[in-house]
Amino acid sequence: MIDSKARWVWIDSKKSDEYCSFTQDFSCDGNKTVLNICAVTNYVAYVNGERVGFGIFAGYTFEKYFDQIDVTAYCKKGKNQLTVTVWNEGFNSSTHIAERGGLIFSIEQGGQTVAFSSQDLTRGGLHGGYIQNRCRRITFQLGYTSGMVSDYSIEYGKCVEVDLTYNLKPRPINKLIEGDFVCAKPIFAQDKRIFDLGRETVGYLAVDFECEEDCEIKIAYGEHLKDGQVRYLIDGRDFSLDFACKKGVNKFEQFFVRVAGRYLEVFAPKGVKINKIGIIPVMYPQKEKEGFLTGIDKQIYDVCVRTLRLCMHEHYEDCPWREQALYVLDSRNQMLCGYYAFEDTSFQRANLVFMSNGLREDGLLELTYPAVNTPAIPFFSVMYPVAVFEYVEHTGDETILSEVMPTLLKIMNFFKAKIAENGLIGILPAPYWNFYEWADGSDGFGENQDKFKFDLILNCAFLYSYERFKKLCDKFGTDFEVDQEKIKNAIEKNFYDEEKGMFFLCNEGEKKYSQLGNAFAKLVGLNGKNLLSAIKGNGVIEATLSMLGYVYDALLMDKSNEDFVLQDIRSKYKMMLDLGATSFWETMLGEADFGGAGSLCHGWSAMPIYYYNKLLRG
Repeated sequence: MIDSKARWVWIDSKKSDEYCSFTQDFSCDGNKTVLNICAVTNYVAYVNGERVGFGIFAGYTFEKYFDQIDVTAYCKKGKNQLTVTVWNEGFNSSTHIAERGGLIFSIEQGGQTVAFSSQDLTRGGLHGGYIQNRCRRITFQLGYTSGMVSDYSIEYGKCVEVDLTYNLKPRPINKLIEGDFVCAKPIFAQDKRIFDLGRETVGYLAVDFECEEDCEIKIAYGEHLKDGQVRYLIDGRDFSLDFACKKGVNKFEQFFVRVAGRYLEVFAPKGVKINKIGIIPVMYPQKEKEGFLTGIDKQIYDVCVRTLRLCMHEHYEDCPWREQALYVLDSRNQMLCGYYAFEDTSFQRANLVFMSNGLREDGLLELTYPAVNTPAIPFFSVMYPVAVFEYVEHTGDETILSEVMPTLLKIMNFFKAKIAENGLIGILPAPYWNFYEWADGSDGFGENQDKFKFDLILNCAFLYSYERFKKLCDKFGTDFEVDQEKIKNAIEKNFYDEEKGMFFLCNEGEKKYSQLGNAFAKLVGLNGKNLLSAIKGNGVIEATLSMLGYVYDALLMDKSNEDFVLQDIRSKYKMMLDLGATSFWETMLGEADFGGAGSLCHGWSAMPIYYYNKLLRG
């Protein structure tokens, strides 16, 4: 624990995008030494000049998580020095909440506190090695980028105690582990300096430049090459980092902005020699379960597992390149696959509990975590109980219910209260985002969403979730009831097309029929003369990679469809492999989707792991 005598400290400043350095001496007698540390927004810690820790588990405005780092191996008998660089982002993104900067720590030795942060003992100052207060965004989801300076100094002075009050808890998951440096190889010898990491890679940029004179260098990173260069400027997004270099040798390791992709491009004067460029990879420590497949199935499975791992860091991420954000639906897929791919399940538990703290006043969950004032997706909130149910089902751990049941009840009561006299839950008005998947008719109703009243998938999803939530209530001893038959009858009355023998998406406007919508109808016990054909994708809007799990589950209600599911997986995923995929994509359009911002590494696309285990594991 952080000692009660420790205080939150900062310099006398309240600016955003600010980098500060803090230092304090402590004595060591050779016993085990542990650093307990928490920072807003992020930190990199050093003992005697050696990096010992980085990467906070981001918390909420009421709750923060501290790291416990064994620094014994970095200490010497006698006087030692702790130095911590802290970055306060001060921007509401998909992964951080804007707050004042702060640092709190204590150092234990042999179970006794030997140092702690305070305005009297801790020295602090602006870190000259970073470009201050620039506030240049990478993306709205990722927040600010970072710039580093080679020739700098730090003027340490007295800190101020800052009024920050949090419920401090230990980090709920393990720290990330660093892998061996991945050296990027040059691939173009023309005027452009482009480097290939060989495959999708996630981590921190490390470079070594030799400059003939002082200069500025930009390094762009990305998953795609277009027109002979790295595609890094995409519709207001800017995937690049800046470095102010001095004449001579310049070495940088950028541990505040985690980058992802396959390609790097250096924008520098011709006189700059690149001695080294690449990524220090980081992943969450997981023991992978033994494989059991061969041939194309093994290739698909292995890339799925790698995709999962590339999208696991402080929490689950939708994609490590473009957003690094924790979403309910993305992580539900990742959790389900993780039960079969990895030995440990504590990561799933920590993420579920963490998401439960993102409950809004209206009874829905925020879009991402930690974040505030986001356009909540009703479908994602209603599927949160499903993710909790699957955790309990796969682990047998019912203790999680005491932590998340209040959130589950508020979510389900929110939807119960929205059931209209006709038995249906209505479409929620803007700014709610009525999103299900990136397919026509299911990607939200856009500017016209207030013109519609009821839709198929939300009502089916509520029933699907309710069936599972009821089982959790039974385990926990809580009562919750809705009239399932009334809702089913209303769905059939309002969305079933007798002539076509399938269900359509919305009860107003043009009738659209989707693979996902009909799969959900089947999953909640509804039927139709052409329902199976629709679920197989014949003549309807096809489901995207994110939602194939529900399609496959609907098909597998009949064992005769097992070969169809396996062949569908092989067809779609082999196509990505044949096109050079080293991780699996956000949608089948790959990089061409979303105006050139399609992710080539998306955690929700790892679902073949689950179906291979379900259908082929002996």
